[in-house]
Amino acid sequence: MASKKTLNQDNLAALGPERLAAILIDVAAGNAEIKRRLRLELAERTGGGDALAAEVGKRLTALRNARSFVDWQKRREFLKDLDQQRVMIVDRIAQTRPDLALDLMWRFMDLAEPVFNRVDDSNGSVGDVFHTACDNLATIAVMARPDPASLAHRVFTALSKNDYGLFDNLVQGIFPALGETGVDRLRTRLTEELTSRPGGGNKRDRDADAFRRALQALADSEGDVDGYIALIPVEDLDRPSISAAVGRRLLAAGRAKEAFAALERAKPKQQADRSRQYDELYDLGYLRGHDDVWEEVYIDALDANGQGERAQQLRRAAFEERLSSGSLRAYLQKLPDFEDVEAEDWAMQHALGFRSFPAALYFFHQWPNPAYAAQLVLDRASEIDGNAYYLLDPVARQIESRHPLAATLLRRAMIDDTLDGAKSSRYKHAARHLLECQSLATMIRDYGAFETDEAFTSRLRAGHGRKTGFWKQVAEVSGTPR
Repeated sequence: MASKKTLNQDNLAALGPERLAAILIDVAAGNAEIKRRLRLELAERTGGGDALAAEVGKRLTALRNARSFVDWQKRREFLKDLDQQRVMIVDRIAQTRPDLALDLMWRFMDLAEPVFNRVDDSNGSVGDVFHTACDNLATIAVMARPDPASLAHRVFTALSKNDYGLFDNLVQGIFPALGETGVDRLRTRLTEELTSRPGGGNKRDRDADAFRRALQALADSEGDVDGYIALIPVEDLDRPSISAAVGRRLLAAGRAKEAFAALERAKPKQQADRSRQYDELYDLGYLRGHDDVWEEVYIDALDANGQGERAQQLRRAAFEERLSSGSLRAYLQKLPDFEDVEAEDWAMQHALGFRSFPAALYFFHQWPNPAYAAQLVLDRASEIDGNAYYLLDPVARQIESRHPLAATLLRRAMIDDTLDGAKSSRYKHAARHLLECQSLATMIRDYGAFETDEAFTSRLRAGHGRKTGFWKQVAEVSGTPR
């Protein structure tokens, strides 16, 4: 049973409404976010959805009219405020007044340009809020059942000003709300705009591409594969990425021979640096890199056209050459019972000796196979790139409970890279990694040829004792006095 001092709903409710109200007033006096939230709650309580919508509308107007730049110190608070307005529209207003919620969500989406002009969105978190809001917009439109012609007009207007790509998925999401009338209106507007451009819309420009994609989204929503294909400029049908999109749709429609023909038409050329024994497989269509998507659909087309053996060759080659986990899974699923076990053992051994250590480590992390990931680390520790923190950190967390030594080596590599390069922006992370290594030390009975925890820490102090910024972070993270 939780202590009566624990911060939970029951214990706080026991304080009574008057005491809680006094506390909230006191806290809100110095916190604009809490004050805004309380006002929203009071508005809904006294005036229902209409009053809450009015309050959210006022806040949206204030956000649109603001001009000051939001620096990194205020960025998190701003982002939370922005998302709170979205949540209020979706979770509260839309439930009772979907018509008001729809109008507010359009206004919310109109905030994108002024917000992006005020906030640095290098990590994409602001964009994520608006992408989510666009999905919400489509859902609310289905609930609100607006006039189809008016909705088609607003969708067209949004697509015409889609500079940030926020409305890329709007058409398919909002399709059910458009109805037959709205779809016809939207298709007519998009087609007129596309054909009015020089060259009948075939001239490559951003707006033309956006309108074409919107028309294709309508075709997809109607299950019209031929309509989708007809919108593709003829010269683009020779591009692997485009032929993959066409092939996937034709396969889904049960038109396997046409899918194979479309993919064959755009088969990428053999690469000059193709690998050793894979010449024959390249001739069969095996590819790497940006052509992976084409290859995946091509293999599915081979299967659909009764060429299963050839498809299996390509799946195995894709795994052997670049450790494609998706290709390996598909390859194993096609094997007879018991043969897949032997094949998986072969695959793990192949990955252990793969020419690229990071690629092998990523494969074992993604598969996932922590035991083999640990073996790879122990066998090829000298190849660990400590700068690859985006890979080493999650793998270390994944394997630490059963393979503490391997997890320790990954973290040591990150620490060494940070200190050797004097990367002060990463000192806090390196300090955390050091504490994590020390925590795992009690689980390691034998370090083998590797340094003990004491030896590693001593080496750090001897070689980097003057990096006071790092040792300050170590003290703070560990909670020990400096």
